[in-house]
Amino acid sequence: MNQKGRNNFKLYVSVPDGLEDRILTQVKKAIKRNSLERLVAGSVASIALVAGLVIVGRTIMAETAMSGFGQYLSLIFTNSSLVLSDWRDFAWTIVESAPITGFAICLGAAGMLLAAIRWTGRAWNGFNGIMGKLAV
Repeated sequence: MNQKGRNNFKLYVSVPDGLEDRILTQVKKAIKRNSLERLVAGSVASIALVAGLVIVGRTIMAETAMSGFGQYLSLIFTNSSLVLSDWRDFAWTIVESAPITGFAICLGAAGMLLAAIRWTGRAWNGFNGIMGKLAV
């Protein structure tokens, strides 16, 4: 509360000595605790999403190896004349062999990770003041 607000407050209400400072101290502690809780929750969520991305990435690599998607994709760079001559069949083969579910889960998890990192940055802003402005 600024000085003008404090003066107006003291004109209308009689406050026991030290009560206003104790209340403001508790409010500041509550704000800092809330920011710390958000910071911890965002950090835990980010770590969990990174672990999920690692697991999904390994699954995508295994599915890619089993389906032959990597071999079909390498044909684009090694034998482009074959790809251009039968591009419709080649496109359907690529679509059928792609691990689309894994890619979708990976894309969703990456988006959630970015959101968690941004949320953690905003919590850091509330917790740390000026240094947190760099994290937003």
